[in-house]
Amino acid sequence: MTFNSLRGFFGLLGWALLVPSAITALIAAWLLATSLHLVGDTYSAKGRVVAHESVVTGSSSRQAHGKKSVVEFVANDGRTVRFTDSLVRQLQAVHDVGDTVTVRYPANNPSQAEISSSNTLKIFLGAVWLLFSAAGMVAGWLLLRLRPRDAA
Repeated sequence: MTFNSLRGFFGLLGWALLVPSAITALIAAWLLATSLHLVGDTYSAKGRVVAHESVVTGSSSRQAHGKKSVVEFVANDGRTVRFTDSLVRQLQAVHDVGDTVTVRYPANNPSQAEISSSNTLKIFLGAVWLLFSAAGMVAGWLLLRLRPRDAA
């Protein structure tokens, strides 16, 4: 393999890293923006866990059992809203029925509410995802710098 063909391979590999990493960075930024409620108005309210919904996750050979909390709260406009949290909790992380939790919800759609502690996990995952995407973009950019130049 000649040096120029190796540099061409690095250029191709650079694009293969750069493009998906850039797309992933955009998705991670969107996840962070929505989790931090930077998009649109949001409200907070105190809610009460009224039930649990059992969930089975994983493949048929390796299943995990968890619960989603069903929460009821009064929205800013006076409506009583009931929602099922998006995060599956296991063992000690499950809220007891009757527990008071802080709820965050978009002003225009209270049914999209979630428990604030669920939001913390999304923020952490979004930040880690963004960090790894940035590392992939830097690696792709460096590989693109090694690609062959046209002779002038």
